[in-house]
Amino acid sequence: MKISILTILTLFVVQTITYGQSAVIGGKVQDSTSHTAIDGADIFLLGRESRKPLLHVRADSMGFVLRQVPNGNFRIVVSAAGYNSDTLPVIVNASDSLSLAVLLKPLANELDGVVVKANPKPISVKGDTVVFHADAFAVRPNAQLEDLLRKLPGIDVDKDGNITMQGQKIDKITVNGKDFFLGNIKQANSLPAEMISSIEAFGTQSERAKFSKVRENSQTRTLNIKTKKGMDQAVFGNAYASKGQGDSYAAGGQFTRFGGERMLMGGLKLNNINNRFSGVESKNMGPQNGIQSTASFNINYREKWGQKLTAALSFDNSNQKMDVLQTTSRRTFFSDSSLQENRLGQSVNKTASYPVNLSLTYDVDSMNQLQLISGITVSNGNNRNQDTAAIQTLLNNNNNYLSSKTETNNTSRQNSVSLNNQLEWRHRFNKAGRTLQWGVTQSTQTSNSPGSLYSLLNGYDRSGNITQQTLTNQQFTQDTKGSGYGTSVMYTEPLARDHQLSFTYSFNTDLQTNDRRSNDFDSLTGAYSKPNTLTTNRFNNRNSSHRVEGSYGMNRKDINYQLGLGWQHTTLDNQNFAPDRNTRQQFTNLFPRAMINFNLGKGKSLSVNYNGMSSAPTLEQLQPLPDLTNPLLVKTGNPDLKQSFNHSISANLNSYSMKTFKGIMLSVQGDMVQNQIVASTKLQAGGVQEQRYMNINGTYHLGTMASYSFGLSKTKGTRNSGSISSRLRYGHDMGMINGEQNTTNSVSWGQTVKFNYSIANQFIAELVGGSEYSDYRYSVNPAQNTRSWTQNATLNLSYELPFGINIQSTYSWMHQGTSGLLPSQSSGVLNAAIFKRLFEKQQWQIRLSGFDLLNTNRNYTQSAAFNYVYTNQTNQLQRMLLLSLVYDFRMYPGLKKGEKSPYSAPHSPYGAYGMGSRMM
Repeated sequence: MKISILTILTLFVVQTITYGQSAVIGGKVQDSTSHTAIDGADIFLLGRESRKPLLHVRADSMGFVLRQVPNGNFRIVVSAAGYNSDTLPVIVNASDSLSLAVLLKPLANELDGVVVKANPKPISVKGDTVVFHADAFAVRPNAQLEDLLRKLPGIDVDKDGNITMQGQKIDKITVNGKDFFLGNIKQANSLPAEMISSIEAFGTQSERAKFSKVRENSQTRTLNIKTKKGMDQAVFGNAYASKGQGDSYAAGGQFTRFGGERMLMGGLKLNNINNRFSGVESKNMGPQNGIQSTASFNINYREKWGQKLTAALSFDNSNQKMDVLQTTSRRTFFSDSSLQENRLGQSVNKTASYPVNLSLTYDVDSMNQLQLISGITVSNGNNRNQDTAAIQTLLNNNNNYLSSKTETNNTSRQNSVSLNNQLEWRHRFNKAGRTLQWGVTQSTQTSNSPGSLYSLLNGYDRSGNITQQTLTNQQFTQDTKGSGYGTSVMYTEPLARDHQLSFTYSFNTDLQTNDRRSNDFDSLTGAYSKPNTLTTNRFNNRNSSHRVEGSYGMNRKDINYQLGLGWQHTTLDNQNFAPDRNTRQQFTNLFPRAMINFNLGKGKSLSVNYNGMSSAPTLEQLQPLPDLTNPLLVKTGNPDLKQSFNHSISANLNSYSMKTFKGIMLSVQGDMVQNQIVASTKLQAGGVQEQRYMNINGTYHLGTMASYSFGLSKTKGTRNSGSISSRLRYGHDMGMINGEQNTTNSVSWGQTVKFNYSIANQFIAELVGGSEYSDYRYSVNPAQNTRSWTQNATLNLSYELPFGINIQSTYSWMHQGTSGLLPSQSSGVLNAAIFKRLFEKQQWQIRLSGFDLLNTNRNYTQSAAFNYVYTNQTNQLQRMLLLSLVYDFRMYPGLKKGEKSPYSAPHSPYGAYGMGSRMM
């Protein structure tokens, strides 16, 4: 055994020494005209006569590095989309370190005046990255990124602008591989669609993962926007002023500048029409939550200072006022009865937030990098809520009676500040693949929330007599503070070519304190001077964890995988001061991790992921303090809660044929939760529900999603396409009702169909339709099982008339079928706009917009979930006409004279709505 170990160690040392003597080739790839870096260029190392690459890397804005290059004569082939490829001969000796400067020439668009048109490919697959090619999807003139995203198969944009792909949240958007939107990524939705060449979608990776090349299991995705050739340098934006009926108005504008290493975007928005117009009509056709007034300003900035420092900054100021008047109806089911609650409420909420995010990246040299990421948010709010409610108790023997009535009038103010910092040092060793990263994090939060509660609750017996009367009339002050810090270190070691080990250790601790003081109104003194011990409490929670993880990975062109195992020890310390009680819980968890990606051939890939993750209970769930905001639903925390642990597994298959223009994206997901944190409900006298958080086991979910995309025409140059997406999900959720375990088995199925059709960019039609089916079955009260069907369809039309006149319209229809006790509902909303471009450069336009022209939107929603069905109707803006004066400007200095953007003004030889002068 000793001889075997010695032999293995000797071979390993010899291999390491030999491995360390290999050469390194690095350099930069730039546009020969603008001398800007070309992100995504492919660099191949081939033998002198061989066609099979020995090594392959992809360049970024910093360039590229080929490591572990053996001795000999080679060819380096550099290629990038939109550029002529280049081949460089190199001779490599042991321990060489070569630096290359590669200039690629852009491909010509025209050949001897003859333009060659072909069907643009909608989708391509590169490993685990799905690429959507923008030219294959017809969009309206002046369309934005959000318009384009809504046409892409597998991608959904909800009414609030949140983006998902195959059910996974899009949490990051980059431009040409560069982080630009540090704060609110929804600001990217205003980018002009005409400048977008392609959209790449892939799993989100941290900067640590990118540096170490150790891929992470990601539950979210990133979209990378790649601009067209010559449009990476651009100046564009708009300014608008609008007036509608009565006092309705909208005004604002946006300015964006892209130029090499400098990127700037700023926007201003003022309106009292629920953000329906911002130079173009909003795509939100769904329910609105009241009448909203907005005043906001945002700025995003990124620039490389010198050769080593890159800075990025974002600021997003938002001031909003929301006036809400709503009626709700909720039926809650128990084993022997149900509660019917009808409520009428009114609220006025004012909020203001001022978040600032900063990123500084300093490349000390080719081996060392420092990065600081900081964020600070200041916010305040002022809220007033008034409502009246009545509850009927519905017994299973049809003996029904009014059990309670209540009225409330609550106010609250909030002032909060949060600060987060993350500092990382990253180091590469001379031995390719060996890296060391160390980081520290720090966070602080503070919040002060004074307010008042007033509620009068009357309880009745079956004869209608008042059996109880509860009055709450108090003022309170709640101070919440938090502080945390952590440190982590990661080391990677290459074992052989394409194989790697990584080790990570991290420590984090977080302290949260909540001090709430309540005083009841004293009729003798006429002041709020009587302490309320029930709702006065001070509570501290500290969560500390140590985590060690090791992983083994292999990365080849046809397959790459990561297999890891983590160990974590967590301590939860809860300190309750009234009454005095301290609890300490310790948990030890193993975190297995597996990720494997197969490149199945041209246009096909398969990935499989497994991940385990723990979640600690929140301060609200822990603090044993009753929340009396709603006297009919009182929630109380539980300091004995354990952390929950989630097991998740997923598989994704992407396949696309460049010959038939047909593709499929298929995903399968599953999860199981141990010690899930749920609210246990108990029914008290007068129909009052009390909820207390608890842990429960047995929750799991299974789901699958599939998208099939296809072309609609074989005619050269057309951009007509369609897609069909299906979703199926099964849920097994656990809960507690009156001390009895309730199992909710749910099945949901959905289908979405998208069709895009265009005729020479003059007529563009888009149809999106779908249906949703859900079935909820309850173990406690099977008689209340609920099924529902929902159908919806949206038709977008755009037609360009002579003399610069454009007509656009959107009709959205929805039908919600009977759901248990809920009746069916149907609604249709028609929005339209007509505008004319003015003056020689066509940069000005007069625009008339119509919203809800049929005046049929009633803002009615209904849903079913764990042991209840719910309906809600909220006030909203009704039919409205808006007259606007809009100024658009778009300049692309990178375009050569004579080249035009897809929607160029007819009289401008330089591009859309602007001159082609070069930016300074």
